[in-house]
Amino acid sequence: MSRPLGPRTVRFVPLGGLGEIGMNCLAVEQEDGILVIDCGNSFPQDDLGIDVIHPDFTWLRERANRVKGVFLTHGHEDHIGAVPYLLEELDVPVWGPRHALALVRRRLTEHDFRPHEYRLREAVPRQHYEVGPFEVEPIRVAHSIVEATALRILTRAGVVLHTGDFNFDPDPPDGEPTDEERLCEVAREGVDLMLSDSTNIDVNGPGGTERDVGVTLERLISVAPARAIVAMFASNIQRLRMLGDIAQRVERKVCVLGRSLNTQIEVAHEIGRLHWPSNLIIPPERARSWPRDNLLVLAGGSQAERNSALARLGADTHNHLAIEAGDTVILSARIIPGNERVVYTLMSTLLRKGAVLHTRVTEPGVHTSGHAVREEQQRMLELLRPRAFVPVHGSLHHLFRHAELARSLGVEPVVTVENGTPFCIEDGQLSPEAPVRHGRVPIACGGEPIDPETLCRRAELGRTGVVAIALTVDAQGRILTDPTVSAYGVPSVDGDGAALRQVTREVVHACSRSRRRSDESMLTHEIRRAARRRLFDLCGCRPVVQVHVAVSASTDDP
Repeated sequence: MSRPLGPRTVRFVPLGGLGEIGMNCLAVEQEDGILVIDCGNSFPQDDLGIDVIHPDFTWLRERANRVKGVFLTHGHEDHIGAVPYLLEELDVPVWGPRHALALVRRRLTEHDFRPHEYRLREAVPRQHYEVGPFEVEPIRVAHSIVEATALRILTRAGVVLHTGDFNFDPDPPDGEPTDEERLCEVAREGVDLMLSDSTNIDVNGPGGTERDVGVTLERLISVAPARAIVAMFASNIQRLRMLGDIAQRVERKVCVLGRSLNTQIEVAHEIGRLHWPSNLIIPPERARSWPRDNLLVLAGGSQAERNSALARLGADTHNHLAIEAGDTVILSARIIPGNERVVYTLMSTLLRKGAVLHTRVTEPGVHTSGHAVREEQQRMLELLRPRAFVPVHGSLHHLFRHAELARSLGVEPVVTVENGTPFCIEDGQLSPEAPVRHGRVPIACGGEPIDPETLCRRAELGRTGVVAIALTVDAQGRILTDPTVSAYGVPSVDGDGAALRQVTREVVHACSRSRRRSDESMLTHEIRRAARRRLFDLCGCRPVVQVHVAVSASTDDP
């Protein structure tokens, strides 16, 4: 149990985003209430039938009556994607920028919720909002998505400044740079604790700008001899604005391929953040027949996600378009760590088709990160001059390096913690506490949570394959019908009739040798052991063996 909180103590409980990239979720607790900052998801790094992963909300659920609300910093999935799962368990209001809330409404509809029944409240920069005992003020910051905000939170322990995801792009396409004027005012008022994004702590040098990316993209698109295909993160509305302008200047029509891209474009139009003329876009059905040198294709799937538009284009399985020799493909995105293999495989496929391929390796200007690089992180620390600091949003390596940067600038105390380890601030001092329950909840493609035992089984099946054995016996355990043996994914056995017959004979011998044939569970165990021994001889591994023994109710003597 956590220790009781005093009247000037605030506890922070990271449920996601610390010690990992993504799934950002931070609870802020004081004696009279709890505030949740962001509620994001993450995506699997393997193919075990997992759709998304969200934080374990047990700690919040156990304190449901004290949770006063959720405050979203911006609309990226790793900050809003888990909101529907949280609202299944807690009935609380959600504040956030208009763009983020528009996306949340879409997510709630996808989960068969009625968005109007939930308390979604728009939060405007420089305005103050009471969330239970907390006072929260959003402050505009530049990022790769529109309407991103930092949060100034007035707590019992003083002022907490959460930077959210940010950078210092001086002239972003939406015309809304980081509000340094307000941040300077906050610094003069005093910042007792700063929490700041650590994602790009390893990136040295000045941060890039979106407008520079636009210059590079226009140069490449304007000289493309055939189709120009740009793969990008769907949520980058800033880049979508520029690409629409580029298409009009180089006299190309735009074709959008990918559900997420279409959703982001629709939402951006709805809230007035994107103004493409109606005659700029052609439907996917017309893409194949449209003049190749007059078409700009925007495709989802920059990480080579299974079934994404770009992956299907590479595999020649897209319904409306195929990549041809001479088409130009621009990967206007970074490769997220862990995706290198699949992305490079897709790149090779595109090159084999004769596509002209541009990436950050060949054209560094095709993408810039929305996250602050090391120089910008230092600038934020020097701007706010916090009395205490905790790095957030990053792997443990990122957190440690960001903490070192803060100490080198004279900030102390500094504490580094990972998910599940709370820390308190009281009278300017930071103190970690014993871990609380936390974790990752994988959600299957059908929408149901997957328990750890099921995941282990799926992984084991993927490593070794499965063999299914079915047979019918009488009450004394004597075989009445020939056993049926089927193998799936087992090398040297799957589809090999001779090997399957060997396993079948071993099953028959195991039954005849068994001294406890009338004991169904013992007979099943002995059949499984015998089959696994024979399978090991055949293929060198021991696959999962499922044995189904049916006992006949007939009393006739065979």
